[in-house]
Amino acid sequence: MLDIREWKWEKVKPKDKAQHTLSCPYCNVKVRAISETRIFDADTGAIKYHIFKCPECFMPITIGIDGEIIPTSQLLPFEDIPYLPSSIEKMYCECRKCFSNACFYSVIMVARTLIMHISADLGATSNLRFVEYINYLEQEGYISRHNRTWVDKIRKLGNQYIHELDEATEDEAKLAITFIKHLLINVYELPQMAQGEGFREN
Repeated sequence: MLDIREWKWEKVKPKDKAQHTLSCPYCNVKVRAISETRIFDADTGAIKYHIFKCPECFMPITIGIDGEIIPTSQLLPFEDIPYLPSSIEKMYCECRKCFSNACFYSVIMVARTLIMHISADLGATSNLRFVEYINYLEQEGYISRHNRTWVDKIRKLGNQYIHELDEATEDEAKLAITFIKHLLINVYELPQMAQGEGFREN
């Protein structure tokens, strides 16, 4: 039989107000928010959620007793990168969305695929093996011999989670997307900046 419970909300008395330090999911500013309202189980009186107001943007933030913040951040982690081709930008955003939702396995898989797409966009032929896409980036000077170890790390992580029943970690996903970010900056953003008005030709 379905157990339907009634939840109610009430204003919090000044002495019962909770405080919580967090990065606001709307404005991304680290704030110390104070609860104005709480939601409780009408039958048991057990508190289920506290509702806070961001002192910066004044948007409501709901935090459960288990610490879950609702909504999740509306801003993507890691910075935007200008001058990306639309298909590359879409995949980079997908990688960031996966990270923000703690889908760390997906981050690594998308990052791995993104390396292939970057290589193809820069002139590599299609239907190569993954290592051949990496070789192309190194041979054409887009990555150095030193940076090659980073790409190999993403390759090995991808292979590991394809063949083993294991969970990717946040640190591994962060490593993968950090390298992708710097690769995109070096390949697409910096060349465009070098052509800008801020540089003088001798």
